[in-house]
Amino acid sequence: MAASEALFDAVRGLTERDLVVALVCGGGSALLPAPPEGLTLAEEQALNRALLASGAPIGVMNAIRKHASRIKGGRLAAACAPARVVSLIVSDVPGDDPAQVASGPTVPDAVDARAALAMIEAWKIALPETVLAHIRSAASAAPDPRDPVFARNEVHVIASARISLEAAAARAGAQGVPAVILSDAIEGEARDVGRVHAALAREVACRNRPFVAPVVMLSGGETTVTLRGDGGRGGRNTEFLLAFAQAVDGLEGIHALAADTDGIDGTEDNAGAFADGTSAGRLRASGHDAMTALARNDAWGAFDQLGDLFIPGPTGTNVNDFRAILVRPEGHG
Repeated sequence: MAASEALFDAVRGLTERDLVVALVCGGGSALLPAPPEGLTLAEEQALNRALLASGAPIGVMNAIRKHASRIKGGRLAAACAPARVVSLIVSDVPGDDPAQVASGPTVPDAVDARAALAMIEAWKIALPETVLAHIRSAASAAPDPRDPVFARNEVHVIASARISLEAAAARAGAQGVPAVILSDAIEGEARDVGRVHAALAREVACRNRPFVAPVVMLSGGETTVTLRGDGGRGGRNTEFLLAFAQAVDGLEGIHALAADTDGIDGTEDNAGAFADGTSAGRLRASGHDAMTALARNDAWGAFDQLGDLFIPGPTGTNVNDFRAILVRPEGHG
């Protein structure tokens, strides 16, 4: 909260001759709490807990929380007026909409309160009544992107999942492994996305279609996890990978990495994990079960048991999730 106030102090009293350069990346939503008048920090925290537990995609979460903030949704850029604002953005959102990164402190979008309320209802998000009342009120109205106050501003996306996947594909190619990029904007339930990726890996391993092994399939985006269990330790990339491991159980030649590019998957100390066709079997041999772990949202616990967590530490960047699935021809270990 002190940082949010410091930013407002820094841009107070600027003139049209001033230039503000805003460096924005994913994670900014969490680092810029600024509850509007009538709401407390505890209520903004409750809003975020409800959003994270809902399974809603990141675009929906950002669209809702910008209506319960004094700084998100372009409000910081509006506070800079009449100065010109140039935003340089490292995108961690599928589709690279700059208004979604860090809930857009310097980039407004067109999602109004009515649309935000419809999202809350559609995703059955249980928000505190005080937060709902605020979003329903005129006080929550976010800046309109067409407002002349933003006319001289510029927005540039300077890093993204697409760029990271293209770099990974080039590195694989240099090592003699053909690479295909499935998409840089995959969203959905982590376990469901994991099973779809597993089905594709099985098809390649068993039938050499739609790609011929050896091949590494790359994808990015940001999956979500709907909390179902109690007391589990997880993260969207480990949950993706646990469902993936279960679906390729017993198959040789399939190896996968799923990780968050910022080095932290959820709230634990790992970026993600590794899995292959032996993971589910090794888990059973240790007295655990993939299905039970998934039911508890305890993917972290499962991969910790196997010793297959990926813990590189914070990377200093954030362009959402990175997934690499290597399929080798049968007998090539």
